[in-house]
Amino acid sequence: MSTAIKRKRSPTSLVKPTSSPRPRLASTSRTKAKLETSPSLTPPPRTETEDQEERKPGTDADAEKDGRLANKKYDAYSPYISESPFPTFIHPTPEECRIAHRVLKDLHQDAVDQEFNDENTPETIPHVLDAMIVAVLSQATGWSNAKRAMNSMKKEYGSVFAYDKIMEGGKDKLTETIRCGGMHNRKSMIITTILNQVKERHGKYDLDSMFNLDDGEVMKELLSYKYIGTKSASVVTGWCLKRNPFTVDTHVYRIAGLWGWRPKDASREKTQSHLEVMIPPNLKFDLHFLLIQHGRSCPACRGGSKGGACTFKARAKEMKEEVD
Repeated sequence: MSTAIKRKRSPTSLVKPTSSPRPRLASTSRTKAKLETSPSLTPPPRTETEDQEERKPGTDADAEKDGRLANKKYDAYSPYISESPFPTFIHPTPEECRIAHRVLKDLHQDAVDQEFNDENTPETIPHVLDAMIVAVLSQATGWSNAKRAMNSMKKEYGSVFAYDKIMEGGKDKLTETIRCGGMHNRKSMIITTILNQVKERHGKYDLDSMFNLDDGEVMKELLSYKYIGTKSASVVTGWCLKRNPFTVDTHVYRIAGLWGWRPKDASREKTQSHLEVMIPPNLKFDLHFLLIQHGRSCPACRGGSKGGACTFKARAKEMKEEVD
């Protein structure tokens, strides 16, 4: 495995929650200078639970409504922390995952390495709230657009994470600042809503207390914030809190359907819960990025494809025959 993606991972996993406290990660100068993260953070189109209307914070009715939504999101997630929502659906098997890893590594490792060697991609995002904001900026767009928005924020505010300045400037100013990244109206609304919630709950723009929570508590806390669904929460737990989830983005979800790794009508959220259980922990990190690269480049598996030969399937079939 290339050292570019062989990052040190915590043995902690969302599959097996732990009550052991986690130390706060030290901020590196490289990470703080870049204020960027991986293109893997690009999520699929927003889900029903993430697509809520804007509201003015501060009323009891709003707080009650937000609480019901948070409970609904966590209640939908929590039954599948350690088991699949599809207990009779046996794919992918561990052997299928190992074959996929070997074939995709041969096909796409160089492209994955190139992304991780990009000077704008840090090894980690040291603060929880920062990871949440980067995930929002990366929603439903390409990584190049997300970087444009972040670079514009750095130019305007001095940092992507200058939360006091961002809130003092107001939502309209933020909207114009991130216009270059696309979906600026929605994303400025999401960012200001989350920052308001954090400040209301904690009195400051800081969520690093989550480093001391176990996996189940972390997910419950993250899902309690508006516009943060299981995909975004998984991104934060992986890139900041150094847990070992398997994150399902739009490419992974599509490929899982094409390869029979999920029931045909499975939602993205339930697909993530299913693959979280089915994929061996030691393969989760690599497979996530390799599947993304395959979903971008394969003539048969990329978005909007109308046919073509899959670059994976023939090699996987040959390898399976060798194993058998």
